[in-house]
Amino acid sequence: MKNNVVSRDYFRLFVKREGRVVLGKNFSSLWLLTAVLTLTLLAISFSNASINYLSEKMNDPFINWVEIRPARDAEVRSDDFVSGLVDSEKKEKYNYADCNVDTYENINFVGKEDSYIQYLSCKCFGRVAQNPIMDVILAKDNVVDGAAISLDKIADTQVGVIIKEEVLKKLGYTEAPAFIDMLSPSPGADTLGQKFITKNYVRCPIPVLAVVKRLPGNTNMVTTKYFIAQIHNGVQGTFRMNRPEYATSAYYFVPSTIDIEEFKRDLEAMYGEPCYIQNSYLPQIATWRPGNYVDISGEYGAEIDPMAVAALHAKVMEKYGDRGVTRVYNMNFVDSKLPPGNEIISVQFNNLSKIREFEEFIRNEKYEIEMEHVNAKENFNAVSVMANILSWAIVSFSIICIILFIVNLFQSYFQKVKRNLGTFKAFGISNSQLVGVYLLIMFGIIMISILISLFVSYAAEIILPICGVMKDGKFDYLTLNSSMTWMAIVVILFSSIMTVYMVMKRLLSVTPGNLIYDR
Repeated sequence: MKNNVVSRDYFRLFVKREGRVVLGKNFSSLWLLTAVLTLTLLAISFSNASINYLSEKMNDPFINWVEIRPARDAEVRSDDFVSGLVDSEKKEKYNYADCNVDTYENINFVGKEDSYIQYLSCKCFGRVAQNPIMDVILAKDNVVDGAAISLDKIADTQVGVIIKEEVLKKLGYTEAPAFIDMLSPSPGADTLGQKFITKNYVRCPIPVLAVVKRLPGNTNMVTTKYFIAQIHNGVQGTFRMNRPEYATSAYYFVPSTIDIEEFKRDLEAMYGEPCYIQNSYLPQIATWRPGNYVDISGEYGAEIDPMAVAALHAKVMEKYGDRGVTRVYNMNFVDSKLPPGNEIISVQFNNLSKIREFEEFIRNEKYEIEMEHVNAKENFNAVSVMANILSWAIVSFSIICIILFIVNLFQSYFQKVKRNLGTFKAFGISNSQLVGVYLLIMFGIIMISILISLFVSYAAEIILPICGVMKDGKFDYLTLNSSMTWMAIVVILFSSIMTVYMVMKRLLSVTPGNLIYDR
């Protein structure tokens, strides 16, 4: 019975009353501890987000894309070098997935308005099939509003472009079109019903294979080398719109949102004479937008006069121009290769851990990488390591601050109440009971501080994206939920409890008389 009364009084006097004293006036100790913990958790959250961001960039295929060229005046052949790079042992040794022989081209495109002409850089892939970068380019999170053709429908002989969304906006498009217009040199095309955009240049429709957010490098669009080879095919003039067979043809792409049979009836009515309309199959100029191709010819398949085609086209555009109907051409594609000398070897790394070793290897093979690219990619590794070190340094500093705070708090508190503690010890309350109560008090204070700090930090993490404060438009500046956060909380809690135990055990080690008489 006596022990129960003592225990009851003990709990009331120490846990309730003494707990309030430890909390300080207006809970100042609680708020100070909460502030330290909140700043610690915010710092850890920022560090977590930075590490996640760096990790994403380190494994970003667009960043892990490296281009190499023969060194100046080096007499080497890219095909010989590439045949060595495809070796599986080299891939494993330098941690890259694939390599291709590509090229670059600059092409003139004209926007929705005739007056706007844009000179666009174009990356030309030597191989599309089984090219790992294509999976990344056409990934769901990179494609804008689903505007992408299926990858299995893009052949190495495909004609068309994968273009960035921001470039389309510069060209005046508010939504993804099925075709955009290349500026084609076609002298005399005006006599065949074409309209000059600028001197001797007219529009030539090029299929849009996909609209994406990002592309490797600083390029505006990507395509096949086959397409660029057709542009350089000056003899046959694949994209020269002054070809008579183009002028007398009337092919149309009709989006699936338009009833194809209704369009055919309207086309026949617009022509006004006996004609033949049929569905066409033009796989090399397939576009991302679902639809059909149709063409119209005169009675019994006769050619239509170029001016009659132009007049018919004007009527079609008047009714269907704003609905996505586009005049296309059954292009005269031929086997053609680009002249050598402007080739680039593109290497797709799995990650950048072996980039320096790879740079040394290709230098011995008389190839070179832009050193600024190598340095930039190495910096990702260095910054990631530094971010981890900084995170744990912040946690360590926070623990030191909390320990010093607890030591100072209990030392000052002890000076005020040590006579009372001496009296309790004299009445038979053991050191372990006293230490246990202060452990309970401090555990409660720390847990309340941690919960408040977690709430504040999580609220900040939610509010920042709502306010639009994000890296690259999609990466959070704060990431609270991580193993580092919970590990830090456990370490802080354990260190705090151990500090209270050791401080109180040392302070209570003296006799009751020394405590009562302040000896």
